[in-house]
Amino acid sequence: MLSFPASSPRISGRPEPMACAPWFVWVTDRSRLGGRSDGRTSSGGGNSVQCSTPPARDNILIVGAGPTGLSGAILLRLRGYRPTVIDRRPRLESLPAAHVINTRSMEILAEMGLAETMAEQGDPTAISSASGMVVWVESLAARQYGVLRIAGAAEDDRGPLSAFSSVNIAQNLIEMILYQRLLALGGAVRFGDEAVDVTADDGSARVSIRSIASNETASEVYDWLLGCDGAGSTVRRSVGIEMHGPRTLARFLTIYFHADLERFRVNRRGLLYWIGGKDARGVFISFDKEGQVWAMLVPIGDLPADSFDTADARALVNKAIGTDAVDVRIIGLNHWNMSAQVAGTYRSGPIFLAGDAAHRFPPMGGLGMNTGIHDAHNLVWKLAAVIEGRARETLLDSYESERRPVAQRNTDQSVQNLMKMSLIDEALGVATLAPIAADAAKGPVSAYAPGTLRIDGDSAQAEAHRAAVQIAIDAQAEHFAQGAGTDLGFSYIAGAFVPDGSPPPSAGPCHYRPDAHPGARLPFASASGCFAASTLGQVQPEGVTLFYAEPRWREVSKNVSATAGIAVQCYHVDAQSFGNAARDLLGIGDHGAVAVRPDGHVLWRSKSGPEGAAGALEQAIRISHGRM
Repeated sequence: MLSFPASSPRISGRPEPMACAPWFVWVTDRSRLGGRSDGRTSSGGGNSVQCSTPPARDNILIVGAGPTGLSGAILLRLRGYRPTVIDRRPRLESLPAAHVINTRSMEILAEMGLAETMAEQGDPTAISSASGMVVWVESLAARQYGVLRIAGAAEDDRGPLSAFSSVNIAQNLIEMILYQRLLALGGAVRFGDEAVDVTADDGSARVSIRSIASNETASEVYDWLLGCDGAGSTVRRSVGIEMHGPRTLARFLTIYFHADLERFRVNRRGLLYWIGGKDARGVFISFDKEGQVWAMLVPIGDLPADSFDTADARALVNKAIGTDAVDVRIIGLNHWNMSAQVAGTYRSGPIFLAGDAAHRFPPMGGLGMNTGIHDAHNLVWKLAAVIEGRARETLLDSYESERRPVAQRNTDQSVQNLMKMSLIDEALGVATLAPIAADAAKGPVSAYAPGTLRIDGDSAQAEAHRAAVQIAIDAQAEHFAQGAGTDLGFSYIAGAFVPDGSPPPSAGPCHYRPDAHPGARLPFASASGCFAASTLGQVQPEGVTLFYAEPRWREVSKNVSATAGIAVQCYHVDAQSFGNAARDLLGIGDHGAVAVRPDGHVLWRSKSGPEGAAGALEQAIRISHGRM
C-alpha cells in the first residue's frame, strides 16, 4: 500500500502498470493513532457494565454483517483498521435471498481480492453469455409465452467496458465469501450482539449492545458508526432518520426450496422463470449452476404472514412447476414488504447509514445489494482520509450528496421496472402482480386470471395477443439486462469532484459510452484486458491518481502534490500501457490529464496541456479532501 502522511507527500514519475495478476492488497500500520477510555457505566436490559472506548485505530463500529457491512469491514481492514462488526443473527444467513453481483460490484470485489472467487463460485454465464435469458411460461411443464435474452453489451466500439461481467450467485454464498475474506485479514464478527439504541454523544457514537444469549447490555463508545443493519435498521430509528417513499407496494412470500428442475430447462436455461398461468402465479429464481437451489416469489396481497405453512408452500411450487412428480424440499419461508424508500439523510454526526438501512428498492433490477456495496466503497476511503488527517471532516458530507441521488435514481428505476411488468399481464389478460386478490395465492388463480387467456386459441386476435406478449417481454430489457448505463454509467451530481461541463456518460439504463466525466466511474482501459493492469486497477487507495497524455504533467503534479500535501501517483497513458483507445476513452486527447479519487471516480479533467493548470489541479485535489 502507498501510505503517505500529509506532511511528506510523494509522487511517482511513471510507474509501469502491474502485470495481469490479482489486484494489489494494501495494509498500513495505524498504530500512531491514539485511543481513550471514559470509564463511564450504563445499564440496559441486563447487567450494568463498564463503558469503554477502543483505541482510535479500532474505534469504528459496523452494525450488520450483510454484504454492505462485510464489504465496509474488509475495505477498512485493507487500510489497516480493525473495525468492530456486530450482527444480531447467531450466524450468517443460510437462505439465498439476493442473487446478482453486477459489473461495478465485481470491480470493487477485485479490490478486495474476491472477484475471481465470486466468478468461480457463481455463474457469470447466466447473465452475460448469449444463452442468458428470462423466460415467461404458463408453468415450467407447460407452454412458453416468450423469452428475453439478457446478455447486455459487454463493449462499445472502442473495447470492453470492464474486465468483469455480472455474476449470478446466491447472497448467502456472497456473505460467506466476504466473511472468510474478513477472517483471513484478521477480522471477526460478533454474532448474537444486537444494537438496541444508538445516540450521538459529544461527537462520538454511544451504542447500547445487547447480547442475545445472555440478555446483558453493554454501552460502548465509538468515534464512527456505520449502520448497515438492513431495512428495519435500529441505527436509523435510534437517530430519528425517516424514510421517504411508499413503505408497501406489495406483499410477498418467498419460498426457498431444493428441486431438480433440469428437465424443464432444456434449451431455455433461464435466470428467472415468470409463471403466469391459470393455476399458479409468481416467479422462480435460479441460484446455482446446477439448477438445484430455487426461490419462488408469490404475491400474497393482504393475507397474514402465518397463512402459509410448508405444505401450502410445496403445493404452490408444484402448481408452478406444473406437476407433482418432482421432489420438492422446502428449506425456508420469508414474508416481506416490497418498498420504495430512501432515507431522508445518510448521516447524523459520526453515524452513517449504508445499504438497506439507507434505501429499500423493489427487487426488479437487482440493484439493492449492489448499491449497498457501492455505498461502503464510497464511504470508507473518505473516512480513512479524515481519520488520518489528510482530509477535513467536511469531506464526509459528500457521502450523502453523492450516494443518496444514486439511491433515489435506483429506486425510481426499480419502480419503473415493476410497473412495466404490467405490460405482459395486460397482453396475457390477467391482473397485475400488485395489488392482487388476497385469496389468489392459496386458492385458484381464477380469482384474477380468466378461464381463457387472450393468447388462447387459433384466431387472428389470439395470434395478435401472442405477438403483443413478446413485444411486452422485449420491453423489459432495462429491467433484466443489467444495463451498462445503470451499472457503470452513473455519475455523481454533486460532491467531492470538479465538474467540467461535459454530459454524463449514461443516456439511460441500457446505454453507456465510457467517458471520464467528473463524478463518473473512470473508464476501463487495458492493453491486456485484465483488471490489474487497467486504468481502474492502477487507482491508488489513498490520495489522487493522475492519468496524463502530455509528459509535462509529471512536473506539474509533483509541485502540486508538495503544495497540497496530498500524494499523487502518475501514469502515462499510451497504447502500450492501456491500449489504443485509452486517450479517447478518458477524453484527454494528446495533451490532457484526468485525476481520479481512491474509489475510481473521476475528480477532475483537463482536455488541454499542463500550461497554467497547476492552480486548477491543486484546487481539485483540495476539494477531493474537503479542504475548500
